[in-house]
Amino acid sequence: MRDLASGVKGYEKYKKLLAEKFVCLNVYCTNVASEHEPRGPEGPFQFQDRSVPVVLFKRWDGQTLMQKLGFYSDPNAGRRSLAQYIDKVLKDHGPVVPPKALRPLLKSYDKGVEHLDKKRTSSAIREFQAVVKGAANKKKFPNEPPEVALKAKEKLDALRAEAEQLMAEAATLAGSNVKAARKQYSRVSRDYGGLEGVRDAVKKALAALPKE
Repeated sequence: MRDLASGVKGYEKYKKLLAEKFVCLNVYCTNVASEHEPRGPEGPFQFQDRSVPVVLFKRWDGQTLMQKLGFYSDPNAGRRSLAQYIDKVLKDHGPVVPPKALRPLLKSYDKGVEHLDKKRTSSAIREFQAVVKGAANKKKFPNEPPEVALKAKEKLDALRAEAEQLMAEAATLAGSNVKAARKQYSRVSRDYGGLEGVRDAVKKALAALPKE
């Protein structure tokens, strides 16, 4: 695998293929039964006694497309066999990296999820909106929108529901604690103001509050 990835003489094209077309995981396990239990993060791995080398080719979404395991006592034979195997994976499945147009959407979605995990709501909204906007480009996505855009829309819908719940709570507070209600509305504007109509709704609600 290392020889092909480095493009040794006679196998130059595989350096480019492995760098640009495949998500490849080279796993060494103690036995065949444990071939799906890698001992750590993606390679490199060290051999252990009686270990069986397993090469997995994964698609960008994590799906295993093909796998090959076993030893080759002759390195030259091993290179030839692995090269043929790579050619077959490419022929059967095509490039397994995300389409170029989809990559920025996937990146924005992942960043949005990370922001949510860290309670950075406004930043998450911006990233999810970027996904939805990017997916609306009919030149890049002429048919139905990619799945990641639907997931981003679900996140935005959930965040809107949160904003509406907080607005309702603020309205309830207004009857007994105007200061707390004002603080709650300000929080909604700060965290959820990137959602269409939210800032206008907060402004209207604040204007309707009784004077303290």
